[in-house]
Amino acid sequence: MKQFYSTTILFVFFNLYLQAQTPISITSGSMPGANDTLRYSNVRPNSVDVSLTGANYTWNYDTLKALSQGLYEYKSALATPYAFYFFGTNKYGLKVADTIGAGTFTFTEVYNFYKKTTADFQAEGVGFRYSGLPLAAYYSDPDEIYTFPLNYTDYDSTTFAFSVQLGTGISYSQKGYRINYVDGWGKIKTPYDSANCLRLVSTTIAKDSINYNGIGFSFPNHQRSYKWMVSTQKIPFLEVSGPYNNGIFAATQAHYRDTYKNMTGIADLNGATEQDFCFFPNPASSSLYIKTSTSNAVNIDIIDISGNLVFSKNYLHQDMITINTQAIANGMYFLRMTDVKRGTCLKQKLIIAK
Repeated sequence: MKQFYSTTILFVFFNLYLQAQTPISITSGSMPGANDTLRYSNVRPNSVDVSLTGANYTWNYDTLKALSQGLYEYKSALATPYAFYFFGTNKYGLKVADTIGAGTFTFTEVYNFYKKTTADFQAEGVGFRYSGLPLAAYYSDPDEIYTFPLNYTDYDSTTFAFSVQLGTGISYSQKGYRINYVDGWGKIKTPYDSANCLRLVSTTIAKDSINYNGIGFSFPNHQRSYKWMVSTQKIPFLEVSGPYNNGIFAATQAHYRDTYKNMTGIADLNGATEQDFCFFPNPASSSLYIKTSTSNAVNIDIIDISGNLVFSKNYLHQDMITINTQAIANGMYFLRMTDVKRGTCLKQKLIIAK
């Protein structure tokens, strides 16, 4: 009898060992759905070393310091203001901003819409208000964010295309492809918890085009995200993202799955970073004005479409910042403001034209 118990105990421990050494798989059941409310904490983008990966690897980030928090609230498409455009029980909306853009390009109540099937999790379109009217833009070629099942060493490339007409003489479109590569598996530790995971590198290579009163602008928009995927969490356990140009990745955002924290004195971003600053006019001819609500010092960067820094300056707290744009060439740029104290990088697209 003692021998039987010993054998049973060894068998149980051996099974647990094998489970710990086996890569997990991500399926549609790992994705968010209607009424899911998922909180995350933002951290400094450079606090995660994305170069570390491999098979049966342990990523230890349990000392990450939360700077602010956000909340993903997924709703059935039928429960959003854009139910007429995105009708279906397997479609979900996520509000990503109250207001984005400035001037002519100002949009409110912005929702991203997703569709979940056993084969993939895809972006279907965007709902927004423009000049007070509820509108929608669809992907003519949906963006397959994940294809299932997702396993270690999986590699896939999918295309996407998106366009929207914003009244007479104004249109925006994006076309490109997404490359997903699962380059690692193992265990991840954060202040929230520890779990078995897959590490996914997702890169989008796209071209954005804007036509404004007969004047066309086209520019590359290359982005990359590093995601640590856990089968039970519905959003990445940890994610680091930012522009990817000429083989160089520049992290601008990082957050991990978390529970509610009482973060006295730090605003809850709630996924709507645009409330921290706005800018005008857009396009800017000689001067750009930036209004910020943060009381901390900020750093302003202007980056061209090739990823080159063309302007950078620190500012002490000011309600309104003025930047002389006369020395900046015509074209499309990224404007990035970093709250120095919080380490939160905020980025919006900016047209500078003379």
